[in-house]
Amino acid sequence: MKNKILVIVYVPLIEKEFDIYIPIVKKVGTVKNLIIKIIEESSEGTFVNDGCKALYDKLSGERIDEQQFVKYSSIKNGSKLVLY
Repeated sequence: MKNKILVIVYVPLIEKEFDIYIPIVKKVGTVKNLIIKIIEESSEGTFVNDGCKALYDKLSGERIDEQQFVKYSSIKNGSKLVLY
């Protein structure tokens, strides 16, 4: 698990949190799409991607740049993110 980190993703739309391991060698935009797929499958149809979702740092409220690699972003092991 050297190339993955654990993040907590909160989805306000369905009021649920998910613990998800994400790869650090991918761009944030790619990881966001993976997270969306995981949440769609786990939410039993209550979450549907509308194509307008973004990842935010839960503590600072800042939007995370989708063009940046996770490794060089503000996302660290244990980070709390919001998918909104």
